[in-house]
Amino acid sequence: MIAARLRSLSAFVLLAYVITHLLNHALALVSLQAADALLETLSRVWRSPPATLLFGSAFIVHFTLALHAIARRRTFRMSRWEGAQLLLGVAIVPLAASHVISTRVAWELYEVRTNHFWVLWSMAADPSQLARQFGLVLAVWLHACIGIHFWWRLQPWYARALPALYAFALLLPALALAGAGVGLGHVLAILEDPERLRAAIAEVGPPSRAEVADLYLMSDLLKALAAGLLALAFGGRWLRNAWMRKRGGLHLAYPEGGRFHICGGVSVLEASRICGVAHASVCGGRGRCSTCRVRVSGADAHRLPPPSADERRVLSRLGSPPQVRLACQLRPPPGQYRITPLLPPDAQPADAYRGTTLAVGEERMLAVMFVDLRGFTAFAQKRLPYDVVFILNRYFRSVGLAVERAGGRVDKFIGDGVMALFGLEVDAARAARQALDAAHGIVAALDELNSALAAELDAPFRIGIGLHAGPAIVGELGHGRAVGLTAIGDTVNTASRLESLSKDYGAQLVASEELFALAGIEEPRGERHDVRVRGHDEPLAIRVVMLLSGRPAPAMAADRA
Repeated sequence: MIAARLRSLSAFVLLAYVITHLLNHALALVSLQAADALLETLSRVWRSPPATLLFGSAFIVHFTLALHAIARRRTFRMSRWEGAQLLLGVAIVPLAASHVISTRVAWELYEVRTNHFWVLWSMAADPSQLARQFGLVLAVWLHACIGIHFWWRLQPWYARALPALYAFALLLPALALAGAGVGLGHVLAILEDPERLRAAIAEVGPPSRAEVADLYLMSDLLKALAAGLLALAFGGRWLRNAWMRKRGGLHLAYPEGGRFHICGGVSVLEASRICGVAHASVCGGRGRCSTCRVRVSGADAHRLPPPSADERRVLSRLGSPPQVRLACQLRPPPGQYRITPLLPPDAQPADAYRGTTLAVGEERMLAVMFVDLRGFTAFAQKRLPYDVVFILNRYFRSVGLAVERAGGRVDKFIGDGVMALFGLEVDAARAARQALDAAHGIVAALDELNSALAAELDAPFRIGIGLHAGPAIVGELGHGRAVGLTAIGDTVNTASRLESLSKDYGAQLVASEELFALAGIEEPRGERHDVRVRGHDEPLAIRVVMLLSGRPAPAMAADRA
């Protein structure tokens, strides 16, 4: 994580230089003299000792960390964007070597005034230089844009800012290349005029032929050095892999039945890619997004190294339990592990902020509500589809607002029914009171809906509500994009059956006495019955409330306040 921060900081220093460089080239669209005037100002800044130290350090840090990242990689299976960024980064040094040597080094060693004429003259004389310079601009800019996209796409504001950022990313290099093209036209015109050419050359003070040969030699040596370091990085991968094979391997099992044996020393994310298992990683394995998070179990799970401070910070933000780790940061020692990815492979940036301790499965004391709209099927058969959808959405909105105002969460809409949960963030007693409060709010909302639709309804809508409280398993369930937080278990099934009983009794509410007891209501309303509920060995005590008022009991109202 420290390396990631250093890489980001060094990247922004280099990007600041690139942006000012491109803006300078774009100014050539106005005039070559204006571009040279800005170049003089920028040169005084970037050639100052502090800026030189900052820029040089940023380049060395960024390049070294890139080599380190290559050496640590166990597989080059990656997304197309990651692969493109890697290839562009590798191409930058050989493309930039000649430019750096012919400008900054030529100025330092031979006091060459490296204005636009000097740079564009070499491009006019050698078409291969023209291709290299244009390729350098595109390689640097695309490499930077991909890196920024991977980083900023996790921020909530990024989607709103994307149109402006996209326009800037397109316009700046386009204007810079257009400015270079216009400047090249000016240089070609100067080359046709001997007097202007002599004046331009005198202003530059070009190096001698021997000095030019030395500059070319330095450029070749710089390219050779970069190639050698890159070869060492790839060679380091081979040596590291050989060493890790001697240490022992990883036996990994995945939920879909895949079992793999690979060399150790890899992160769980790299292991998934080596094994060909699709695994989410929005940030490209940089430990920023948390979409690669996994639940780790198995015989050797107790041997896992503790999370670093940065990994712990990300997991704490999500409220994750100890067995959940970031796949890109966890490098398990040799042993047997079961790896369960917690997000689908096509996870999006928004999913990085999704997740609590409930997401991976936890038992909670909940109050569960089921609501059913009576007679709606018969009503729908007599109405146009548009009317059905419109009225049903009005009903869903009324119920949803009543649940949310009481402090609950709408879990799902089932036909013309609604399931809601209370207690995901509060204790059981408060959850039970919230559920009863919501039931009163739903009845009041239904009364208002009936009044608003009186002219369109043959008879007022009626409602049936079932409430029960008890332990339930809460977690994110589903497949692919259809994943959501929900609850399962006997408590949920019982609440659903109590809602069905409300139809048999012709009542607005059927609630278990367990819920009233949790809510602290000693003398609940309604007739008491003992009923047999499938899945229960003993009869369940319930209260049948034929008509609910639109206002909660005073105790519940005070609790809500």
